[in-house]
Amino acid sequence: MAEEDLMKARKKKLEKLKGLGINPYPNRYARSHLITDIIKTSNNIKPGIKTKRKASIAGRVMAKRDMGKILFLDLKDDSGMIQLYIDKGEITELDFKVLEEVDIGDFLGVKGFVYRTKRKELSIWVKGLSMLAKSLRPLPAKWHGLKDLELRYRKRYLDLIMNPEVKDKFVKKIGLIKLFKDWMDDHGFLEVQTPILELVYGGAMAEPFVTHHNALNTDFYLRISTEMYLKRLMVGGFERIYEINTVFRNEGIDASHLQEIPNHFEFYWAYQTYEGLMKFAENMISHVLKKVLGTLKLKYQGVTFNFKIPYKRVKFRDVILKETGIDINIHNTYEKLKKEIINKKIKEVDPKKCLHYAALLDEFFKRIVRPKMIQPVFITHYPIELKPLAKRNEVDRTKSNAFQLLVNGWELINAFDELNDPVEQHERLLEQRRYSDMGDKEAHPLDEDFIGAMEYGMPPMAGFGFGLDRFCTLVLGFENIRGSVFFPTLKPE
Repeated sequence: MAEEDLMKARKKKLEKLKGLGINPYPNRYARSHLITDIIKTSNNIKPGIKTKRKASIAGRVMAKRDMGKILFLDLKDDSGMIQLYIDKGEITELDFKVLEEVDIGDFLGVKGFVYRTKRKELSIWVKGLSMLAKSLRPLPAKWHGLKDLELRYRKRYLDLIMNPEVKDKFVKKIGLIKLFKDWMDDHGFLEVQTPILELVYGGAMAEPFVTHHNALNTDFYLRISTEMYLKRLMVGGFERIYEINTVFRNEGIDASHLQEIPNHFEFYWAYQTYEGLMKFAENMISHVLKKVLGTLKLKYQGVTFNFKIPYKRVKFRDVILKETGIDINIHNTYEKLKKEIINKKIKEVDPKKCLHYAALLDEFFKRIVRPKMIQPVFITHYPIELKPLAKRNEVDRTKSNAFQLLVNGWELINAFDELNDPVEQHERLLEQRRYSDMGDKEAHPLDEDFIGAMEYGMPPMAGFGFGLDRFCTLVLGFENIRGSVFFPTLKPE
């Protein structure tokens, strides 16, 4: 039967319920137990023996089996599922009429006694029932194992109903993120919140989304990072702060990128250095993995990743030299690097699409080198052109005191010693403005208010951004990063 016909039939049942004087969508229902509580406390119940344990439960009907005198329903709540045992001769005439209109997908409230059938199935022997929400659209019959990921994302509510393992993953993700918060709290950090709407975006190399504030008649940007306001708080006197919140980046879609990033994790730590943050990151990740998996090894899409500490540490220049034979200390201008890429016939990189040296170097690294970084590795000492907010290295002033943690070819962490010299920061952002004038949509804008805040004095510190959604994708085995969020952004149907 077509869905449209099934819906017509259900709407007729809805009208029948109303005709019986029953509200199919009551305001409340008092339940005494969650299903899992009944399951956990019923191990000693013997088959075929009626108990005096009363229970009032509520949930969604997931299956219906009519055996004539006896009707069986499977009822599922947030905690689990249990069988309902209904002797049609023991319920009231009104309850029987309600029962005739029950479909899979409806929400019911039931009262009865805990019971184990002769076939040893734990059940509720129903003595009364209430319609709590009549479903008008039937649940899909062939949703489980559905390969069309986009359809599953569009109708995530069905995915959660029909695939319990999907819901379980999201529950684990929520718990995993809480472990990071607990770690930060236990290490003396304060969780803060900063603005989502910004007059001047910043803190990352990304194109922003633009929106309009009607009351102020002003265009604002959805933040691409929390960095600029977190640093303002550091100027204001905080020394250890973090935020796990949503940022927005108007960039491409692939297995590791989102445009709306719900769990961007960023923190700042006064009087700390990037070397200290590497150790801190290793210990934090190890702590979380042991709590969640009980091991420092995880398997994702056929690859086993070993997070045993310490992670390998490799300088940016050295890893490029090893993987490509190109020495960026020699090919240190746009023209030199462009010429070498052409000479080596590296077709994955089109220098014509890169407007300046930093853009070309970044594209070259992301396309050619980063995908080869599978096991956890800290890449350090990025060229200063790629880190406009980072301090220069004390020995090699062309490099920054920075690192990225790469796993599976993905950037998980981006961290550095924060530049706190307002004069140099202003010069660096002016350089970024030059890139912007050339047409680079990802160049960092000049934020004069931020420079003004720095001029009051900002303590030496280190900070990092951590893509928790990417990390959860790996740890919990989501098919891709879009699968790791409840409702990923999709093209309109």
